Amino acid sequence: MIELYEFPLSGNSHKVRLMLGLLGLEYRSHKLDMGSGEHKSPQHLQRNPFGQVPVLKDDDIVIRDSQAILVYLARAYGNGSNGENPNKENHWYPNNPVKAAQISAWLSTAANE
Repeated sequence: MIELYEFPLSGNSHKVRLMLGLLGLEYRSHKLDMGSGEHKSPQHLQRNPFGQVPVLKDDDIVIRDSQAILVYLARAYGNGSNGENPNKENHWYPNNPVKAAQISAWLSTAANE
């Protein structure tokens, strides 16, 4: 099962929750207590050495940074084939280099604004 380490009020965590919902993926949420410093605990620093949220764990795969997580989810689950057919056109993150670059540009804008 997919696991999401998050903080409920985080906009970046919200983006990931939204994408998980749009893809219809079940996941387990681990809400970190940022006030007590849980995001800086040794356990969480193993998941993300920067001590940030969100972090997504999908079996043995651990991905930090909301933009990277969105790309991963789109590529792995966006064409409905669990990433098994990488040549099939992907609705969420297309193979076309121009379209993929445009999506990356918007992801960068969202990360920096």
